[in-house]
Amino acid sequence: MDEDKGGLYRAVILEHAKNPRNSGRVENPTLQARASNPLCGDELELTASLEGGILADIRFQVRGCAIVTAAASLMSQVVQGQDLEVARVLGRTFAGVMEGEASDLPADLAALEPLVEVKKHRSRIKCALLPWYALADAEGAGG
Repeated sequence: MDEDKGGLYRAVILEHAKNPRNSGRVENPTLQARASNPLCGDELELTASLEGGILADIRFQVRGCAIVTAAASLMSQVVQGQDLEVARVLGRTFAGVMEGEASDLPADLAALEPLVEVKKHRSRIKCALLPWYALADAEGAGG
């Protein structure tokens, strides 16, 4: 059964990598950030628009591996429509799971379960967390 689960999770990651959701750039963003992983060369730009503190639209552009692309796609789906501060707490929670500080994802992060498999490959954890780092660092875009 674990083998089947791993295969399903790999399929989800590959699907999001090939067909990322919310890819692109928000026109006139309220927030923006860039993040990179110098170890593997991943680069990510996140743009978002806030309406009353809510992430009304969030988009990203990635130049990197399948994991960071899938992670950005999955993250954008999880946080779209969330309060920015709640979304950032979700990011810290996910990071805690990925870094071994917590063992299980809460229900509101269940969609990220395929990425938890990445923990088996320590060098790839930062790939799965890169979009969350960008969200944590996102500041006013002035646009």
